[in-house]
Amino acid sequence: MKPRWFYALRPDAHAAARLGALAARLAAGLGGRPMSAADVHLTLVFVGERPDADEATLAGALAGLSPRWPAMPLTRLGTFGRGLYWAGPAHPAGAPRAGDDLPAWPARLAAQLQQRLRDAGIAFDERALHLHATLVRGARRDARDQLAGFADALPIDSQAWTLALGCSNAGSTPQCRYRWREPAA
Repeated sequence: MKPRWFYALRPDAHAAARLGALAARLAAGLGGRPMSAADVHLTLVFVGERPDADEATLAGALAGLSPRWPAMPLTRLGTFGRGLYWAGPAHPAGAPRAGDDLPAWPARLAAQLQQRLRDAGIAFDERALHLHATLVRGARRDARDQLAGFADALPIDSQAWTLALGCSNAGSTPQCRYRWREPAA
């Protein structure tokens, strides 16, 4: 199996721990597999399967980008149909609307990464940005109508987000699903 690559924002340690705890709580009520605190992230660009030999090229897209990004609270819980539950910012697409407090920088950062991938001739998933941190996969119960019961865990505010290249591969475990590479400071 080829590794699956993506660019993501990782929360600070305190927010990651809170997200991991919320994931465990959701999974206890819904069944499924909770994401560990070490793996919680907001995907900016999903590249997909690429050989290990492409890691240097993929990491090169991070060159010159800041590794640290400002605070952004996760204020909503949602689902992508039965089985996958997530936490996300006020507006998932990264572009603020009237009344939203989400900064525009995540969408701009994703667009920069996408352009760098295009320039390098690397294909990626071009679906619209929907910022979310997956919390539970494979939930056995559909509890969309019960998400309000978990809202007491929100907001979760990461004081800083770290840009990283993520990879899942055959070495993944439930405790550490992804391997991370951050841009040079």
